[in-house]
Amino acid sequence: MSSVPAEIAGIGSSAMKLRVSPGFDPMKAKVGPEEYFVLSRIDGSLTIREVLLQTGLPVERAIAILTKLRSLGAVLLPGETAQPVAAPQKVPTGTKPPGPPVVPARAAPSGSAPPASTAAATTQLVLPNPSDEERAALAETNDLSADVRTRILAMVRLTTERDPWALLGVPNGANAKELKRAYFKLSKEIHPDRFYGKQLGTFGDKLALVFEAVTRAYERLTSPSQARASGAHPAVDQQEPQTPQEYAAELFQRACSLEVGGDALEAMKLFAAAVRVDPQTRYLRRAATCALTAGQPKTALEYAKKAQTQQPNDPSSARLLATAFRANSKLEDAEEILVMAMAMKSENDVLTAELRHDLAEVRRLMASAD
Repeated sequence: MSSVPAEIAGIGSSAMKLRVSPGFDPMKAKVGPEEYFVLSRIDGSLTIREVLLQTGLPVERAIAILTKLRSLGAVLLPGETAQPVAAPQKVPTGTKPPGPPVVPARAAPSGSAPPASTAAATTQLVLPNPSDEERAALAETNDLSADVRTRILAMVRLTTERDPWALLGVPNGANAKELKRAYFKLSKEIHPDRFYGKQLGTFGDKLALVFEAVTRAYERLTSPSQARASGAHPAVDQQEPQTPQEYAAELFQRACSLEVGGDALEAMKLFAAAVRVDPQTRYLRRAATCALTAGQPKTALEYAKKAQTQQPNDPSSARLLATAFRANSKLEDAEEILVMAMAMKSENDVLTAELRHDLAEVRRLMASAD
């Protein structure tokens, strides 16, 4: 199966938008890293098809995982208000069914400090005494809510304190289960791909920074050697969490496959997500080329400029930037870049000939426009 089917057995149309059940607990359900990875892509705004493609997994595998999550009650179909509930057990006649456990509330002593875990969580949600840069970020125009902006900025602060416990929002010495639960929760909330397709402004880079810091904090605290040194218990599951670079590589490969298959518009979505997580030159150049194919010259120019900035002495990047300028009808800019590229040292005779040809064509177009 190379494409997402219109109907998925046991679920329905792949055009539907699923939601995560509010009452679902991945830890109690013993969801594995791969299942949780797929679950974290579901946010109520993406169709099933978009979720499956976004994972970067083979379609058959992604569908199997989604079907399993559905069977566990992890996801809700449109119109459902609660996760499917298992049939109640029969109670013998004359036996009073057990009620919910009653937990007596304990008032905190006056003036006592909140528990460490609560304090850590509160720290991540507020932004006392914002700096001028933080105020500017809070005021900028983007698609993020005020609460999300505040949370991201607060977590950026925590990345500078080098305190992995505070960054994960857990008390010092938290056990493996608490660490894993905190990491799963945060990785779902702040994963850059959760916001792909949205205008993020300066928060795009901040999200990538925070996600990488959270991942490193989890790795540090669950590493057997580090855990012994810090007093934490090593996690039972020793599988390494996916790094931002690994995730970006998966997105990039999936995007390349879509582009080769002729679906440039879908490929652009994944290229955008890969670049947001890991803006390396190779990703930027491929995204720019795909944008030109998809008829998005402005986007292509944005990517080409970033790639050329990273490799200012690379004639190939310069040629791509000139092509993007030309697609945006900016012939003078294209000519300037090509002249600069011709002056760069290159041992590739074919590339030099292509640059010479491009420059002649741009000048021909400029002459015909006069």
